[in-house]
Amino acid sequence: MKKRLKRTFLIILLLLVVVAIAFYFWAKSAYEPTKEALTYIEESNEKELTFGSPKAEKGIIFYQGGKVEEEAYAYLGNQLANEGYFVVIPRLTLNLAILDGDKAADVIERYGEVDNWYIGGHSLGGAVASSFATEHPDAIHGLFFLAAYPIEDMSNLAIPTLTIYGEDDGVAVLSDQKEKENLLSTQSDIHVIKGGNHANYGMYGEQKGDNPASITSKEQINETVKIVTKWIKEN
Repeated sequence: MKKRLKRTFLIILLLLVVVAIAFYFWAKSAYEPTKEALTYIEESNEKELTFGSPKAEKGIIFYQGGKVEEEAYAYLGNQLANEGYFVVIPRLTLNLAILDGDKAADVIERYGEVDNWYIGGHSLGGAVASSFATEHPDAIHGLFFLAAYPIEDMSNLAIPTLTIYGEDDGVAVLSDQKEKENLLSTQSDIHVIKGGNHANYGMYGEQKGDNPASITSKEQINETVKIVTKWIKEN
């Protein structure tokens, strides 16, 4: 009996190791930034990418989409910084926000001169950002989603939220996202980018399962920046 239990335990342990290894290599096969995206990097270190001045009055913490490298959002960070914000894109374990959801707390502590923080993210990054905002409502002045929606119900919260959809998103389908609007806070704004898709919030090329966009990634990001900037000014 003991030998059978030991054998069963070893088999389960081996399976767990195999699954862990498979997950690691799956997560490591990330979407890489385009060459153009790399030209917009301002400051980069082992902890994060930063854009703009850390002495800015308002800061933005951004979580990237699942399995997308941080540098793919360099143009987004650069353009938001041009609007006067200090932008931080933390480096997340295996490019998965779900594994590092509290990274924003380190950012807020490290850059104490910023008065008001906003947090947002793309796809999985946006969902995880919503959990941080829900758990730390006093630390966050506003929350924005790019092709994402809350993990949990926020309808009883007054935190300002902004949701931006791509009309032709093939990954986070527009109809599916709209079904989740009841989870948004009492102060929610929603915008749809015509011709936009899922991948074009960053610069990393095509994404599996997505639809073609009728606008470029730069056009979609520029429109996103305009919407986010207007929303921050109003909140």
